[in-house]
Amino acid sequence: MEQENIWHALSVEEIFKNLETSVRGLTTAEAEKRLTEYGPNELEEEKRITKLALLFHQLKNPLVGVLFAAALISFLVGKIIDTIVVAVVIAFNTSIGFLQEYKAEAALRALKSLAAPEADVIRDCPEKGTCIEMRVKAEKIVPGDIILLDAGDKVPADARIFEAINLEIDESMLTGESTPVRKTIEPLDKNLLVADRKNMVFSGTIVTQGRGKAVVVATGMKTEIGKIAKLIKETEKAETPIQKRTSDLSKKLGLFALIAGSLILMVSLIRGFEFYQTFLFALAAIVSAIPEGLPAVITITLAVGVNRMAKRNAIIRKLQAVDTLGSATVIVTDKTGTLTTNQLTVQKIFVNGKMVKVTGVGFAPEGLFEINGAPIDPKKDNTLSLLLEIAALCNDARLRQHKTDGYRWEIYGDPTEGALVVASEKAGFKKEELEAQLQRVDEIPFDAKERYMVTFHKSPEENLRVYVKGAPETVLEMCSDILVDGKIKKLSPKEREELLKVSTEMASEALRVLAMAYKIIELDNLEAFKESIRQKRAKLVFVGITGMIDPPRPEAKQSVQLCKRAGIKVVMATGDHKLTAEAIAREIGILEPGLKILTGAELDNMNDDDLDAVIEQTSVLPAFLHPTNTE
Repeated sequence: MEQENIWHALSVEEIFKNLETSVRGLTTAEAEKRLTEYGPNELEEEKRITKLALLFHQLKNPLVGVLFAAALISFLVGKIIDTIVVAVVIAFNTSIGFLQEYKAEAALRALKSLAAPEADVIRDCPEKGTCIEMRVKAEKIVPGDIILLDAGDKVPADARIFEAINLEIDESMLTGESTPVRKTIEPLDKNLLVADRKNMVFSGTIVTQGRGKAVVVATGMKTEIGKIAKLIKETEKAETPIQKRTSDLSKKLGLFALIAGSLILMVSLIRGFEFYQTFLFALAAIVSAIPEGLPAVITITLAVGVNRMAKRNAIIRKLQAVDTLGSATVIVTDKTGTLTTNQLTVQKIFVNGKMVKVTGVGFAPEGLFEINGAPIDPKKDNTLSLLLEIAALCNDARLRQHKTDGYRWEIYGDPTEGALVVASEKAGFKKEELEAQLQRVDEIPFDAKERYMVTFHKSPEENLRVYVKGAPETVLEMCSDILVDGKIKKLSPKEREELLKVSTEMASEALRVLAMAYKIIELDNLEAFKESIRQKRAKLVFVGITGMIDPPRPEAKQSVQLCKRAGIKVVMATGDHKLTAEAIAREIGILEPGLKILTGAELDNMNDDDLDAVIEQTSVLPAFLHPTNTE
């Protein structure tokens, strides 16, 4: 397909035309035909290694080759006991290596068998009537299929969206961006990076909110994740450090043994000794120069390392990989979910002209509210209480506790909204209880262009409470008053500037910033007030600002320091904004004075020489490149 790299730039009609499909999907017969043409929707795997091949792989060690030569020489000169000893060493060494690598292969196959993804598609639609959804294995999906997307689904293939209702996708596994992407259906510029193709969904990503429909444009190795797999597969395999050392040692030992044996033979003949006896003595000297126990010692040492890694839930396929880990001088690590928790958390709240710090990490509703290090009770602060009430109710996310391995907290919905729900629960405000008291009767859903969300709640006093959250500059534009210490007063131009300054400062600390506002109106003024909001003349009461971040893991900073003490440089790869990346890298200890951050745009404009000149001083790299740079 010539269009495979610019599907995001085409209209929905052009997509359907190029793929010879429609909103009614394919027939089963056509899907089977395309499956034969394009192949199954799965990543190509290396040919499974057989037990015999795995066994012979253990014999490729150069030191084992030297032992074979020593055993042969011993046998030829009649040293049967020596021959048996060397043979036992070879068998022992081979058995340990075979058993370790076979167990690792079996464990990997068991892990792969656990995953059998499926997806909802539209097929075999009647000419008249409603189309019926069917669930098929993801490997059976083909270009032209219509897939259905709903919250919690894993996207089965790369597809172009043609219907989206509050659809948001977590693409962190592909781009490194921790924030879900709000999707659209309009055609986009053809030169956009993968992370900016907001009308596309990509294989392996997760639907966090909303629902939608999309037409599949690429499957298997043609997907973006498939291209990455192909690059990895085509990477030239190099010898591990221990393989290089043992190969070098084997050559030196062999050469030393031959030289020593030759010298013994020459000196003995010059001195007049009998040739046959001298030859046997020289061969014995050659065999004695070979350290038969060395391969077994190396293998046992590596096997111990593999077992230690297994106890830490890390599967090592090849014994030599343990040595490779120990020889590392640079570690390039992903940020999202590796250095950070991948759980947005509210850390700061600005109310009453003061900054409130919120402690606790992740989705567990555990933490304190502090001002200048002193704990406060948020329920005794009218303004802070109202802000947390708005945060919980002007919100579609849910917090749930599951009993899996112990009790685990999970967010259903948008992670940003989830962070607000968690912050409210830390203060003792239960979302379900608030909803029972203040029933939502209407709403203006979040719009990426307008950057705000509004909900309307019927109060016990028989009026409507209007709760608003959104970008600070947008919310401030709609506000005429401000709530300070529970009292409403006029919002002055100076206060407006100060609030914008606070918002900017929080953003510079890599915090994602949202503002809260409210208004109390009469029930019969609902429609008129909705229109005033859309026209930015609602005269709301400003309440406060929240700042949230995907926080570093508590153990990440310690791990980075441990790597540095071991002489290992740590480089962070992320698709986040430069300010976010800088703040996280500094906090963890990766970004130090004299080190640089390299953005994707800067890397796109570099050649190999330019990159070589700066790479040693770079500690933060982009997690993805422009498509033209991945070829």
